[in-house]
Amino acid sequence: MQLGQRNLFVLELNETGGMLTGSMTRPAKFSNTNELYANIRGAVRHDPITVTSTQDGVLYVVEQNANNPKDVDKLALSKAGDALSVAWDGLPPGVIVAPRVFKRANSDAQVATDWEPNRVYTSSDADTPSEEMKMIYSEDQRFRTASSTDWKVVSRTDAARREQTRKLLASGALHTGKDYEEASFVFQHGDTAEDYLLAHTLAIIAVSKGDSTAVWIASATMDRYLEKIGQKQVFGTQFSRDVQHGWTQEPYDRSLISDALRRQLGVPSQSEQAEQLKAYAGAP
Repeated sequence: MQLGQRNLFVLELNETGGMLTGSMTRPAKFSNTNELYANIRGAVRHDPITVTSTQDGVLYVVEQNANNPKDVDKLALSKAGDALSVAWDGLPPGVIVAPRVFKRANSDAQVATDWEPNRVYTSSDADTPSEEMKMIYSEDQRFRTASSTDWKVVSRTDAARREQTRKLLASGALHTGKDYEEASFVFQHGDTAEDYLLAHTLAIIAVSKGDSTAVWIASATMDRYLEKIGQKQVFGTQFSRDVQHGWTQEPYDRSLISDALRRQLGVPSQSEQAEQLKAYAGAP
């Protein structure tokens, strides 16, 4: 069973004298929630597997934790084309765990050991960023760093870039934390509450995939979403200006998020934001 290109579990079954026996090789420690796996660490563990029965083409087996005799998993193995569907057997009523798909592998397949400690892994992972997403993001930034900008043109091209990014998301073409962070910036430059909420979601995924710097865009997109739905921003990342009031951060709830939390998110403290506000007010 793979997460991206890395083997998480390697299941081996052997027939000897008409009897099936085997083993499940896996990392010693990991945590998972549904299809997400994280904190993968420790040495590789080899758990013995014993076939208990066969019924209607399904092998019912017991996996014994090699380090804990009280830890036993009951599994049901069934062929799915050239793959193997591995389901947990005998779960309590109401507990649903989707079967895991194991692909046929060579006999020398090994469990990976190069896991990143602060990253969440899924089956669709890859280590190579999307070149198309990188190009979309580069165009997004190029318009905003030009010496002169026609914002009507930018608004029109922003919409086209969001549509391109939606197609990449729908096709599962984004894999890395950097991919999702770049997509978050594209939707942060949208114009609806839904754009900003999607941008916030993409930033969360980027952080989960190990791109820790995306915590800032996660904060900024939340502020922008709150402002769009008529609520107060809470991090202080958004500055705006009108003819009557000049530059402001209002409406701004300054009491909910402490400066200590802002530091954890890469957001300036309130005193630093006050200096930013002065700088904006004094600029042409």
